[in-house]
Amino acid sequence: MTSREVVPPATLCGVGGTIEALDIDRLLFDVATSFNPLHRDSLLECQAVGTQGDHVLLNVALPRDMTRFFVTFLESMTGFFRVMDHRARVASAQHKTIDPVAIAERENFKADFINEVCTIFDGFTGQGLSVKEALKQTNLALKAVSHPWATYDTIQRTLRAKGRFRGKKTSSHRKE
Repeated sequence: MTSREVVPPATLCGVGGTIEALDIDRLLFDVATSFNPLHRDSLLECQAVGTQGDHVLLNVALPRDMTRFFVTFLESMTGFFRVMDHRARVASAQHKTIDPVAIAERENFKADFINEVCTIFDGFTGQGLSVKEALKQTNLALKAVSHPWATYDTIQRTLRAKGRFRGKKTSSHRKE
């Protein structure tokens, strides 16, 4: 039998047409005909039976003994595409981290952000504002230019990492 020959549905299910007698290899290798509702020997019959608003009602008819197999097949395909989607996202993320140009761009963007935050904050503290008020005004200034990282917490962490919140410590404040 060549791959172009059409296999009637009765042949796929063997004697009596039951799922127990199903020739799974023949069924899977003839997916183009077995599950193609446009093929005359298809095991599926699909119909659009009506509409409700912007939804279309569909009926799918298949041999009773194939119901469990068909549902299992659909579930496995769902799992397959979830795995493939996850692997695609992982591969994309790995590519982003490996690409030296993208890494350099991200590092430059981060360095520019840190410099901008520190410059704005230092300007406000130089005007005599309290640290808390300077932090608030820095956040507002970055939000005014729609900076994507303009959040109070991000700015606070950035300034803390750069040591802008450290007061002048004397030796009397240290515990020995």
